[in-house]
Amino acid sequence: MNSKPVHLYSDGFAPVFRSSSREVFFIRLEAAPQVGSDDFGDLGGAYVNCYLNADDLRTAELQAIALIQNEGWQPVRFETWRLVCIECESNTDNDYEESPTPRELIEEAVREGGACLFHSWPIDAPDNQP
Repeated sequence: MNSKPVHLYSDGFAPVFRSSSREVFFIRLEAAPQVGSDDFGDLGGAYVNCYLNADDLRTAELQAIALIQNEGWQPVRFETWRLVCIECESNTDNDYEESPTPRELIEEAVREGGACLFHSWPIDAPDNQP
């Protein structure tokens, strides 16, 4: 069991709750591959877009961290969050044809509890920080 205290972004203000079960939390975190993961040594980092079926932001943040860690990555910085819903997202807004759309990710989060999409960069990227 990890005894290290977790300091969450959402602990810095009053709790945020969704107003409908049709809403999911969108959270973007920056992450780095953990030592020993398949991506360590090849990828320098990633922005991870997570869609989470949770009643409050704190629970969603904890779910996002767990999903990212389960992929062998470690969150390093909280970027942003917002509430989204299936009806609010277009099914065509996608910069990468092979990637799921935001709407598809929201639908997956509703069914499965959460979905994350990693937008990674190579370890030798010019802006990659040590």
